[in-house]
Amino acid sequence: MLTIIARPTVDPDKLDNIKQAMLELVENTRKEEGCLRYELHQDNNQPNKLTFLETWESYELWQKHMDGEAVRKFRQRSSGGIVAMDMTELTRISP
Repeated sequence: MLTIIARPTVDPDKLDNIKQAMLELVENTRKEEGCLRYELHQDNNQPNKLTFLETWESYELWQKHMDGEAVRKFRQRSSGGIVAMDMTELTRISP
């Protein structure tokens, strides 16, 4: 099992449009093979900082997602709107 924490920072002037694209990404990704959890959160104090919490059955299925249509469409819609991205790949070690 693989957990991903992705933290995009969004251009504040483009926040509404990017959030809409992100919500679409969430909806489409939840239908993908191997997706166990895919959530979007927004920082209460810095609204242009968001966090995706993802859990995948395997690294390979996450890679398939990253190369897939939902991410491709999101990248097109969000082009220039994400100013920074921090991504962490985690392996769960507790039951």
